[in-house]
Amino acid sequence: MKRKDVLIIGGVLLTALVLLIVGRLQTPRVTEGALPTLTITNAEELHAGEALAEADSYLRIKQGDAYYHLVPLNGPGQIVIHQDKGQENVIHINKNSVVMHSANCPNHDCMRQGEMTLDNIEYRVFQSWITCLPHQLSLELIPREQAKALVEAKP
Repeated sequence: MKRKDVLIIGGVLLTALVLLIVGRLQTPRVTEGALPTLTITNAEELHAGEALAEADSYLRIKQGDAYYHLVPLNGPGQIVIHQDKGQENVIHINKNSVVMHSANCPNHDCMRQGEMTLDNIEYRVFQSWITCLPHQLSLELIPREQAKALVEAKP
């Protein structure tokens, strides 16, 4: 190898190292314990320690590794989830059904997963889940018995 080749390789390695260090320093840090804003219209959110409202099914919302409280599906309503960086998901709920109405993610796969009901969860590809991977948001439809078990298991 010639001296010129060694200098070029060394320069490329040094540039790669500098870019790697700068990239690590500029990576945003996730705020621990912070959940996105959840706005519920015409539906009630069930808070920890409360008795379950009478409903045949409940919506359990997961963002990242954290879960929201259960939302009883008693009738029509809308849930809007606003996250950092302008991420937004709009969920339409009805008695015993959930659908991802809109999302500003790039691929809209969550919207294409269709309506989820207690009657069709056995036949759906993702069964009782609707997932928006870019926003790290998951919706789970659970029956009343499973919701009661979840509430009783919490300390």
